[in-house]
Amino acid sequence: MQAKLTKRMLDTLVPDVERQLIFDTELPGFGVRAMQSGVRTFFAQYRTVGGRRGRKRRVTIGRYGPLTVEQARAAAKALLGTVAQGGDPAAVRAASKTAPTLRELGEVFLANVEAKRKESTAKEYRRLWQRHIVPDLGTTLVASVSTVQVSALHRRMKETPYGANRTLSLVASFFSFAEHQGDRPRHTNPAKGIEPYKERSRERFLTPAETRRLGEALIQAETTGLPPAPERRKKPVTGPNAKHRTKSAGTPKVANMFAVAAIRFLLLTGFREKEALGLRWTEVDLARKVAVLPDTKTGKSVRRLGAAAVLLLESLPRVKKSPYVFPGAKTGKPLVEINRVWYAVRHAAALDDVRLHDLRHSFASAVASAGGSLLMIRNLLGHKDATTTAKYAHLLEDPVQATADATAGELAGLLGSVSTRNPTRLGVA
Repeated sequence: MQAKLTKRMLDTLVPDVERQLIFDTELPGFGVRAMQSGVRTFFAQYRTVGGRRGRKRRVTIGRYGPLTVEQARAAAKALLGTVAQGGDPAAVRAASKTAPTLRELGEVFLANVEAKRKESTAKEYRRLWQRHIVPDLGTTLVASVSTVQVSALHRRMKETPYGANRTLSLVASFFSFAEHQGDRPRHTNPAKGIEPYKERSRERFLTPAETRRLGEALIQAETTGLPPAPERRKKPVTGPNAKHRTKSAGTPKVANMFAVAAIRFLLLTGFREKEALGLRWTEVDLARKVAVLPDTKTGKSVRRLGAAAVLLLESLPRVKKSPYVFPGAKTGKPLVEINRVWYAVRHAAALDDVRLHDLRHSFASAVASAGGSLLMIRNLLGHKDATTTAKYAHLLEDPVQATADATAGELAGLLGSVSTRNPTRLGVA
């Protein structure tokens, strides 16, 4: 049946059969499916490229009511225009029903990461994925994500530029994987071309006075104890359960001896936190003052240990059935984290802006102050790439300047003072 589709026509239409197709006389291919139940559904019908030999396709546009006749006709015109240019809207819709979303393909991607990358890398990828990407783009089809959407996600994280850039890198890696899987056309990575935020390298070094305060706080932590840092204390309970709040929530507590020792060890060696907490006795040779780490951020690493670090390790008791230098509460497991103790110690030492990783920077600073070269710092910190160590180059200026001053001063003393001599007689114009 053919007729000009209008609001009045659809409102008064009474189909002769249970399901009747009516094609619009104004726009060929545009029609409505009328049911005796009163439901009216607009559609666009066409043949794929090939004219009469092409396959007949029908694409649903939407129901009458939510859509007006004019809106449906405009949508049909756009669909039929796509067909005229060689497109096949029905095939695209069919493919989209089986196409994966970011959430779905993301699980495949993360499984691939877990199989090929370090455990720590895989864990961080999953954390960023679940926290930032899934909530924003999880239900979006992989093939339809645009640069605009990725750029918007990156922009929303501008207050944390480091995290924003790591998330952008993860998105770029995911879409490269999607292209290789065939779930997105090649060379269409939506993260490509998005400029990352500038990151300021945060290098905080402890001064001698700050190091002394840290040492005093560590001694207090393992003897009389320290109260939790303000940001780590339990929030006051209000309402009917207030009386059940633990009264000792803010009282000093003696710290785990291995947690305190681990903090000292980090400053004395420049180890990364995970390297220290995962250190096994079989990896340490106290006689040779060396630790051989089989699997670090940069692969296998051999670290020299200073005499003070060796004395610290020699003072530690070895826990039965635990292979770890810093054993945890669970049998056979390492100390998981030392943040509670660290926050309490740094607060007591008035060092609230100091991160645990800054102890590694402070160790490098001490090496430089003692006259150590960049190569020496690189070896002691276990850097694989010299460019990573280069950020400590400015630390070498102080000992070099001190040497220059001392040398020049000594030679000037031999020459005698030149500042009081007649400039003209010295040949100075």
